[in-house]
Amino acid sequence: MSKQQTEFPLERVSEIQSRTTDFKLLERIPLTLGGVTWPLKLSDPIGDEKKLVLLDVETTGLNIQEEVITELGMVVVSYSPSAGKISTIDGVISLYDDPGKPIPEEITQLTGITNAMVKGQKIDVGVVTQWLQNASLIVAHNAWFDRQMFEKRFPEQSTYPWACSFKGVDWKSLGFKSLALDYLLLRLGWFYEGHRASIDCLAMAWLFHLLPQAFESLLVEADKRTVRVQAMGAPFAVKDTLRERKYRWHNGDKGPVKHWWRDVSEEDLEDEKCFLDGLYQQGSLRAQYVYLDAYNRFKGN
Repeated sequence: MSKQQTEFPLERVSEIQSRTTDFKLLERIPLTLGGVTWPLKLSDPIGDEKKLVLLDVETTGLNIQEEVITELGMVVVSYSPSAGKISTIDGVISLYDDPGKPIPEEITQLTGITNAMVKGQKIDVGVVTQWLQNASLIVAHNAWFDRQMFEKRFPEQSTYPWACSFKGVDWKSLGFKSLALDYLLLRLGWFYEGHRASIDCLAMAWLFHLLPQAFESLLVEADKRTVRVQAMGAPFAVKDTLRERKYRWHNGDKGPVKHWWRDVSEEDLEDEKCFLDGLYQQGSLRAQYVYLDAYNRFKGN
């Protein structure tokens, strides 16, 4: 595509204005523009505000056991539990960490983080502690990955409750077909340069500002208990059925022996037991059940 083709077609402004159903205008998220100062008010405070931290990591790859963090981004917000809204964005920080090994070229292409940017950098644990202090909740858009990577690097910060804006909101009921952060915002008419930790956190903040019902849903889900159903002894012949029901495979490298597992709400536990009983002999009796809340959810199997 040529440069001319990527520029806004000024000669078509009149046509675009007359065909509003055929064109959609996208705007850059204002939080990601230069010159923004913090704190920034998003809505009127209620008086019961609490501290919440939006967190994202960039890493050398997706293997939680083998890869490491290259960038940590955090955005501190104040929110009202009673109103279910973010009141202010209080601070933004981005910290680099030297992974001690070359960053793969495909990761650099994705994130823009180069070996030169992280060389000799080390995240100060004291700074991380200060930014998280008194946080009532940590939110990541893929908490399953971010929490494990974060706590592997900072094990002393493993006592906070976490929520996931990817899994913790019923986005489909709100009319979204994909759960990717950039897609959710594109559907609402906004764009940003993704895959940089603090920018992704600001994008989360803007998304919840635009859709307070999604933020309120996240808070409600974070307070619920879920149950990790571990289908012990499931025969090989039923693996495809388990996979279709969104069970994951645990290979036994840590914790219990090899098994299939999935997380369900407490309300759905009896249905899941009936499913296992119908799948293989004494399925529900052979299964193990681990009750999870925001403090131990997303820590891994």
